[in-house]
Amino acid sequence: MLPAFFSRSLRRFPRLAPTLLSFNLLLKCVCSSLAPRDPGCYLEIALRILYEIIPGWNLAPDKFTYSTVVSALADAGRVDDAVALVHEMVADGVVAAEAFNPVLRAMLRAGDVKGAAKLFGFMQLKGCVPTAVTYNVLVHGLLVCGRAGAAMGVMRRMEREGVVPGVMTYGAVVDGLVRCGRVKDAWKVAEEMEKNGLAPNEFVYSTVITGFCKSGEIDWALKVWEAMVAGLALSVWEEMIGVGCMPNAVSYSILINGLCNVGRLKDAMMVWKHMLGCGCAPDTIAYTSMIKGLCVSGMVDGGLRLFYDMMARGDAEPDVISYNVLLDGLLLAKDLPRAMDLLNRMLDQGCDPDTVTCNMFLREFGAGERKGREFLEGLIMRLCNRGRNMAAGEVLMVMLAKYIVPEPPIWEMVVRDICRRKREHGAHTREFLTPFV
Repeated sequence: MLPAFFSRSLRRFPRLAPTLLSFNLLLKCVCSSLAPRDPGCYLEIALRILYEIIPGWNLAPDKFTYSTVVSALADAGRVDDAVALVHEMVADGVVAAEAFNPVLRAMLRAGDVKGAAKLFGFMQLKGCVPTAVTYNVLVHGLLVCGRAGAAMGVMRRMEREGVVPGVMTYGAVVDGLVRCGRVKDAWKVAEEMEKNGLAPNEFVYSTVITGFCKSGEIDWALKVWEAMVAGLALSVWEEMIGVGCMPNAVSYSILINGLCNVGRLKDAMMVWKHMLGCGCAPDTIAYTSMIKGLCVSGMVDGGLRLFYDMMARGDAEPDVISYNVLLDGLLLAKDLPRAMDLLNRMLDQGCDPDTVTCNMFLREFGAGERKGREFLEGLIMRLCNRGRNMAAGEVLMVMLAKYIVPEPPIWEMVVRDICRRKREHGAHTREFLTPFV
């Protein structure tokens, strides 16, 4: 059955014979995911238009007709039917890459790499020239299947055929190679982009830097960094500046964190200064990484200065990790007074301590000592007085995990606070629901 509006049009204009363009537009509407349709019958309508109605008007399907129906079948998961229709299309003397592309995409989405390779070979055997879309479908699909090497091979073939890969294609290959652990190959691909007249964007650089930092190859990460900012690849840097492509805060943070984690504080400070010089505001991760690097290197005072600089600038807010890094440095330096001052500031700023915070102070006071219990009990009281019962409950759980039994007043305080919160919540709920009852 044809859609009602089309049938009415044919009856209203009996002498107006529909053209193939009319049917192609009709198929496009029937198969469009944007149009309201019954999933159970729209494909059957499309197939009836293709096999019965179009031939009934002495018309022959063209590449647009076949491509529309093939794409609908592939999107619906009927890949075998889509492949069969492609073979029928070729047998009818119609060859169109637009019909092969959705089937290749569906096959690779299902992980059928061999089937996709076979269909791609059949496509070329029948004289159908792959387009840039075809190659991009193959590259993306192979990367989804974890076949980064094969995707790289497709890109090489793409270049040999004179189809220039775009930034998106290069970026996808770089990302796929990094995910497979082939970071050096990813960097080579990024370097080739520049040779082909395409400047790697911040996504490509950030991806490669992330890969090297995660694998602990900081020297390579620095090489990528140097290629991006100056020195060894000045032409790349100038081109990036010319198109307004600059490292973002994420790129800086990743590199600073990686350098600090392997003890390369001097290099991290170099990157930090460059970040500030470019007017890029450090985020919480960058600040925390630098503070940690300074504290681990024994420069706790420098870490504190950077922490207060962070508070003064207001570009980023310290989180519990930032506080824990500094507290750990102060406690390891046996500077308990300043550690307690920082803890007080942490509470005043509304940042709740976590399990790591408690364990660091227990390490200082001793889990089995009276001082350790008194410290945690005091922390619970201060949190309860500030109405932060969830954080107080977490500290209480730390005590229980360490087999430290709180005094009865502490139990009473936590339980009373929780019960009060529940009563208040219940009262607010009743107040909210009253107009609807």
